[in-house]
Amino acid sequence: VRNQAWNSQVMRLTSPVWRKHLLRRAAELREQGYSGLFLDTLDSFQLLPEPEQTAERAALRDFLAELKRKEPGLQLFFNRGFEVLPELPGVAAAVAVESIHAGWDAANRTYRTVSQDDRNWLEGHLAPLRAQGVPLVAIDYLPPERRADARKLAKRLREEGFVPFVTVPELDYLGISSIEVQPRRIALIFDPREGPFNEGAGHRYLGGLLEYLGFRVDYLPADQLPARPASGLYAGAVLWMTSGPPANSTVFNQWLTARLDEQVPLAIFGGLPIDNDSLLKRMGLRRVAKPLQGKASLVGYDAEYLGHFEAPLRLRTRELPALTVLEQGAEALLTLADSEQRKYAPVVVGSWGGMALSPYLLEEGADSDFQRWIIDPFAFLQRALHLPIFPRPDATTENGRRIATVHIDGDGFVSRAEVVGTPYAGKQVLNDFIKPYPFLTSVSVIEGEVGPRGMYPHLARELEPIAREIFADPKVEVATHTYSHPFYWQPERAKQREGFSAEYGYKMAIPGYDKIDFTREVVGSAAYINERLTTPDKPVKMIFWSGGAMPDDATIKLAYDSGLTNVNGGNTILTKAYPSVSGLYPLLRPTSGGLHYYAPVINENLYTNLWKGPYYGFRDVIDTFELTDAPRRLRGLHLYYHFYSGTKQASIRAMHQIYRFLDQQQPLSLWMSDYITRLHGLYQASLARDSDGSWQVRGLDGLRTLRLDPAQGWPDLLRSSGVAGVRDLPQ
Repeated sequence: VRNQAWNSQVMRLTSPVWRKHLLRRAAELREQGYSGLFLDTLDSFQLLPEPEQTAERAALRDFLAELKRKEPGLQLFFNRGFEVLPELPGVAAAVAVESIHAGWDAANRTYRTVSQDDRNWLEGHLAPLRAQGVPLVAIDYLPPERRADARKLAKRLREEGFVPFVTVPELDYLGISSIEVQPRRIALIFDPREGPFNEGAGHRYLGGLLEYLGFRVDYLPADQLPARPASGLYAGAVLWMTSGPPANSTVFNQWLTARLDEQVPLAIFGGLPIDNDSLLKRMGLRRVAKPLQGKASLVGYDAEYLGHFEAPLRLRTRELPALTVLEQGAEALLTLADSEQRKYAPVVVGSWGGMALSPYLLEEGADSDFQRWIIDPFAFLQRALHLPIFPRPDATTENGRRIATVHIDGDGFVSRAEVVGTPYAGKQVLNDFIKPYPFLTSVSVIEGEVGPRGMYPHLARELEPIAREIFADPKVEVATHTYSHPFYWQPERAKQREGFSAEYGYKMAIPGYDKIDFTREVVGSAAYINERLTTPDKPVKMIFWSGGAMPDDATIKLAYDSGLTNVNGGNTILTKAYPSVSGLYPLLRPTSGGLHYYAPVINENLYTNLWKGPYYGFRDVIDTFELTDAPRRLRGLHLYYHFYSGTKQASIRAMHQIYRFLDQQQPLSLWMSDYITRLHGLYQASLARDSDGSWQVRGLDGLRTLRLDPAQGWPDLLRSSGVAGVRDLPQ
């Protein structure tokens, strides 16, 4: 028969075929690494015809006993099962009971208050279990917008002796238990009409700032937003869309309305993607009948958020949105007026979140690659998203010391250094940089440069021994920089860019290798290095993406399936000439093939005008190291360069200057593969607040540092576990 309330089938446990199927499935799950099974709707046999129920109850009892006997390592978590529990001592690791105070009527699809009579009946069944010491988990149901009520209910259930879990009927929501998970995700909404998220302004300008603030960023396309509740999972939703409302604006507006219902804050940047007047009204906003006309004037602004961070506040009217605040509505942080005294508010905050629209967001520089923030993005995000104070996972520091990484792309290995003896750049970098300085170094080579099947087969006998000597150094870990150094990992997409020109071609011009084979680039190049340049106990660990360093999801998965983690891409650069945090890229690009890890700081190519000079230009990376340390520590000390930095007198001197600076900082040196585990922890870490106010931290992977706000006070080390120490730094 069917269990209509839960849209499921009721199976007969008297059937040996069904029992065998369930036991096989349990074994499969145990082999996959599961430590327990939640056994749901154990009372469903009561829906069968009454004459069959006695036999089915006995079959249920016998099956559960057999399951425990055959899978002793699996914890069995019962949902009710009162009809058989007295005959199964020691079988249930815990028992869940639904609807102690707040229930769900599955037939009518409504939330309901549970009557005292129902509770009394339930307590009669629970008393024997309490006597046995079986943990009782109470699952109660409240809608997401009643999260404050859920906290009170969880507290009440805890006081009544239950492990509480207050959630929604679909169980697709991070509910509240003895602990409450701190929402550590931000949903960043992008418009796919404007390209993939990694090309959008939200990723480019906000991704790194949100990571610094302690959040994982989930990039969601505006036309495929998830229907599940966001409360409890997302601390807020950020929108940066410049093409107006999406094609299906009705569904989009419904999604935003649902977030407002749940009290998940919204932060809207760039353009206004909302065309629904009632939704704007709910946000305390309304449209102005006419765009700003005539002479404009600045009525007022809040200096805490505007005009002091990087760029001054100047009157700007081009593309000003025709939007203002309602009385008793949102609060305008910036107000302009036209000659007819119509008021316009492009920067506002409210109980629902906040909005900062162009042209009062970023000031464009003379060079289109450089911008300055007009608003203070840290202060605005804090205010708009009502960000709480919580311990923030931090990948910049470990054991109180700033983390340092050094990684080298293989380009230019074959070039000659302009020094006495004109050694190959590979030899020059080994002797001048790798050996003398005390830093762990992650080194890659391009097979097409150093190998016998590359561009210089006649030089392989000279180049390969140098590569072996580098990889044999105990401070070096081994990586590949591909076979032919593709400049475009998604060439078809690259061709569609306006003004596209493949200045250097699509790859190195290796004879006989006409079309890029990504398996050859990733798997083949790693196999070559493992077979000819390194030893079995020191295999290739990573791939350093080449060229534009933007592989598609399938290529990233190919690398992971080959046992290689990855890095490169991103363009983090801040100098005294361009000191804006708009130059801070994110660290992470999530894809369906796995995480793409950007280089934390960009290489010398950008500092030297694409290696056209000045060749000493990379010394400005010291500016980047300093500017990403004060007033906020946004990055560790991440030195990233190519072998060709060992070819010019000016670049060699600059490299020594950089290395000496790093040495003076006394950082903690890590190989790039180890640093990647810290970034993975930054992505997947979870924090929860216990009922006693303490924090529980999980899923850190290699990450070992949490950054505490001074308002949290000094941690109680005697009551803490797993804490090595605390350091108070100016940041």
